[in-house]
Amino acid sequence: MKTKYLKSKLLLAGLLVAIPMMGQLPNKNFTGTSVDPYARGGNPALDFIFQQFRNVKPSENGLEIEGSPYFQQNFKKASIISNDGLDGSLYVRYDGYSDEIQIKENPAQEEIQALLRRQDIHCVLDGTKISYNEFYDRKGRYREGYLFTKVEMENMTLYERRMKFFKEGKEARTSLELEVPNRFTEANELYVGIGQEDGQKIQYLKPSKKEILKLMENNPEKASLVKRFMSDKALNVREASDVIQVFMYYNTL
Repeated sequence: MKTKYLKSKLLLAGLLVAIPMMGQLPNKNFTGTSVDPYARGGNPALDFIFQQFRNVKPSENGLEIEGSPYFQQNFKKASIISNDGLDGSLYVRYDGYSDEIQIKENPAQEEIQALLRRQDIHCVLDGTKISYNEFYDRKGRYREGYLFTKVEMENMTLYERRMKFFKEGKEARTSLELEVPNRFTEANELYVGIGQEDGQKIQYLKPSKKEILKLMENNPEKASLVKRFMSDKALNVREASDVIQVFMYYNTL
């Protein structure tokens, strides 16, 4: 086990434990033999706020690929916050291919690490909260992953899921065929959580006016105003940015 010191306020001048090439750490159970139960006053979870970045991407296998697994290539300063009261700043970027928040203590640092996937740790990047959540995808399947908070309302939260996919290319077999390069493509989906944040059931939001207005049916007056707003603004609910506008407007009513 490799041990190093970091100066980040987040670690309160404690030890940072990096575990080279280890398997995925459990999200909720820290009783394994790799955990020091006496670290930081008997709170081993704090020793695993970070894990060494270990995923190998196609771009690291010598393949030529168009695009990037990142939505922004550079690391940007962000706040890292845990429910245990830790609060500090590090440089981060979101990897949409691996669904990871990669971190550095400073932009010049060569080693890349990843924030441990835990629901009690989140970051705030460019004013947007990025948190690890349980949710149900468009096919109703249980998932876990990072969601970006777009609009927080009294009893409802709108989230965005950002994804990158690797598409394998095809060689041209004849002079009449065009070569298709290896590439990363991107997609996003919107999700809605009903109720207070701690007890929300987060589900995929189908991009339709009917589904959006259905979420507001307990307040017919507001639903009517939202319906008129969508019509007046000629919003396309298949565009995530337009749906976000709808919920931002709803939040002002």
